[in-house]
Amino acid sequence: MKSLAVVWKRNPVLGACPSCKSLNTLKRSHSRNTKEKLINRLGFYHTFRCRSCGWRGYLSTFSFTLHSLKALLMYAAIIAFAVIITYQVIVRIF
Repeated sequence: MKSLAVVWKRNPVLGACPSCKSLNTLKRSHSRNTKEKLINRLGFYHTFRCRSCGWRGYLSTFSFTLHSLKALLMYAAIIAFAVIITYQVIVRIF
């Protein structure tokens, strides 16, 4: 049975650096200003630094799979259908 999770949380620390492609060299970096703190608190992107080349930037901590995108589209269709039905019921009542 497939999981119903829409988004998969991943750990970029175990991945490759976007600049030098070294494996397992990324570490979380502290926020330097208010903009970075806001981005980090949103939870989708975090600041990372490469220990070997010094690259510093944002990486996503979530990833989408084909299964999760299909689930998102299905949820959006269900919500749209519910909104249309609700609208039709309200129009007919009033």
